[in-house]
Amino acid sequence: MVRRLGRINSLICRYVGISRLHYKESTRYYQQEVRNNLDFSEWRKVGEQKVNNPLTFKTFGDSIPPQYAIQVLDELTSGNAIISTGVGQHQTWSAQFYKYNRPKQWLTSTGLGAMRFGLPAAIGAAVARPAATVVDIDGDGSFMMNVQELATIRVENLPVKIMILNNQHLGMVVQWEDQFYKANRAHTYLGDPSKEADIFPNMLGFADACWIPGARVTRKEDLRAAIQTMLDTPGPYLLDVIVPHQEHVLPMIPAGGGFQGCDY
Repeated sequence: MVRRLGRINSLICRYVGISRLHYKESTRYYQQEVRNNLDFSEWRKVGEQKVNNPLTFKTFGDSIPPQYAIQVLDELTSGNAIISTGVGQHQTWSAQFYKYNRPKQWLTSTGLGAMRFGLPAAIGAAVARPAATVVDIDGDGSFMMNVQELATIRVENLPVKIMILNNQHLGMVVQWEDQFYKANRAHTYLGDPSKEADIFPNMLGFADACWIPGARVTRKEDLRAAIQTMLDTPGPYLLDVIVPHQEHVLPMIPAGGGFQGCDY
């Protein structure tokens, strides 16, 4: 056991013992040796970066900026909802623009890259916390990978809210194509989100097939009311938020680069 401590990650201190016998001693050691020597300088640098490079986003006419959709959701839930995500741009925006009030509110696969994670994670959260507001913020690409779980939500009558940021593209891959491959599209395009009649696939059709109410919103001025309706509707609900595909997640660390090479 002792040899395995710190085998992968470096530790501030190592301790092996019976907790009820050594609690006081370990507490004393922590207070004297560890707490007084903690170095928060790197944390302060991150804080400075946030001040010098505040989060912003572009607007494209009457369309809905995806970051703005998350901001409105945050305002209407007072930052108290349990949020799950798939993987992609929406995942990072959910970390940046939803102001979580406490731990264990954000359910995401982080660097594991499990695009289908959002919907089943929301199901689990709704079962574990039936009184909580649970929202799966998903991308159209990630959502499609586990769309069949809408049937589970309906059968179990779980109050899962699904807010799809639908840009008709695989957004994160498109961002890399724009940044490094002269916007050459390699199977990342489904349609033009500015042409509502051509939006494919029809996310509301999936919801309707599972007897789940839903709506689509395309204009910024209609967004707040649409999200409020989603939150006020008993049981599950799917809101298809049509967003432009031109917006990129920032800051962005290029492949092989480091923090200093971020694109802001």
